[in-house]
Amino acid sequence: MFWLDSHGLKIINKKILKKKALVVDLDGTLYTINTFHYFIKFLVYHSIKSINILLLIKIFMALVFRGCMLIPHSKMKYFILKSIMNNRSIDYQKFIKKISIYKRNISIIREGEFNLKILATAAPSCYASIIAKNEDFDVCLGTDFPISNFDKEFENSKEIKKESVLNYLGHDGNSDFDTFITDHLDDIPLMKLADKNILINPSNVTIKEVKKQLISFEIIHF
Repeated sequence: MFWLDSHGLKIINKKILKKKALVVDLDGTLYTINTFHYFIKFLVYHSIKSINILLLIKIFMALVFRGCMLIPHSKMKYFILKSIMNNRSIDYQKFIKKISIYKRNISIIREGEFNLKILATAAPSCYASIIAKNEDFDVCLGTDFPISNFDKEFENSKEIKKESVLNYLGHDGNSDFDTFITDHLDDIPLMKLADKNILINPSNVTIKEVKKQLISFEIIHF
């Protein structure tokens, strides 16, 4: 689409020049599992095999505090990531290979005509970024290793996840948030911004809440 200005010069509709951006969630969406829960099990096994008693104790304490509801899930994740951030013996590729059987084949990710593909997740970037690279995403926006004391913005989830996607698209400067694929109501902040939402095996609670928010969507069942 184009039109002519007062001097007869062709002006191209800027909307057409925009790149179509696809944003995909990881846990429960691209993978059927909560990858972080499996990562904890992997770390426990790694600690035992490498006889890293200190790491095992740190993981155990984080799980106990979480199990007793003394800390939120995000703080448990903070403590675990802080305990491994300088550990170079952890084989993230091996972990990804172990959980590869849980990956979904979502055809629109592979076949859709998108110029920019973003994996946006609350999962740790230390392994999520490798998954993103393996699956031909352009970027991974995940939860990074902590560089300061714990705060509410540590975990890339809900509103923080929305802001990280918006910030990336803003820095890119030439992309429209075309399609969002997720499974969970935690992603409602992002659903409100996407032109198109695809829900993967959503629960009845998620469907009810998304409808309540007057968000249009379609469902894919596996």
